[in-house]
Amino acid sequence: MLLAGLGAMVLLAASASAQMVASRDLTSGWRPPSDHISLPQSCEKSSSFIADGDDASANGQKDSRAKASPDLELTILSTTPEKLEIDGDFVASLRLKDVGQKAVLIPAVADGEQLQKAEASGTEEKFEVGDITFRLGTGDHHGAPVFLSSSGALFANPDDEKSYVALKPGNWVELTIHGSVQCGAAQCLGGIQPDKKAVLTAWWYQRVLTHKVNGCEETHGSYNVREVDSAPLTIEVNEASPKMSARVW
Repeated sequence: MLLAGLGAMVLLAASASAQMVASRDLTSGWRPPSDHISLPQSCEKSSSFIADGDDASANGQKDSRAKASPDLELTILSTTPEKLEIDGDFVASLRLKDVGQKAVLIPAVADGEQLQKAEASGTEEKFEVGDITFRLGTGDHHGAPVFLSSSGALFANPDDEKSYVALKPGNWVELTIHGSVQCGAAQCLGGIQPDKKAVLTAWWYQRVLTHKVNGCEETHGSYNVREVDSAPLTIEVNEASPKMSARVW
């Protein structure tokens, strides 16, 4: 009896610590930060470079962090409407949960322009961003899903812990994201077909973006922090509704 009582107490304590700690509805608006430093006006010629996050980290060292994060679990909770339609819009509710053994920091600010990013030198600025992308597999192309058009991201200042949500083990944040059943990439290998058992997945991609100015040279960098794919959700995708033409009386 004593052991059973102790087990129940442990279970209750674990349940109490596992909870939603924040929610963000990105369908109501979001805004990325803009660059706030620029090349000197005296520059007659300028050069622009892109720094690859696979080669270096934000502090200039080799980035040894794995892209996939085993500490996070991403789940598509629901879509509105429940059945998708080609060329139609939808809103998805998602849960991003810490399933690891230590706290994970998630960007928390929808309006990125609120962040103070510029360093004291006035030559470098940076911010962290986490966004959601949807992928949809239909017809014979379940193995080659199409990236859908979606909108919504969260931002943080890497030097300001208050701009993050700290997910402790067992805790989660819920996100609401707008998407469209349309190709969201420059090129789509496969199309989107009606399918009663289509497969919808979501991808959380978190990275640090930097902007540096050195004389008449500027460099934009992108450095991976973590990413996680959701479990697949079986969903029905129907033909696009016929377009209604305006009637002239």
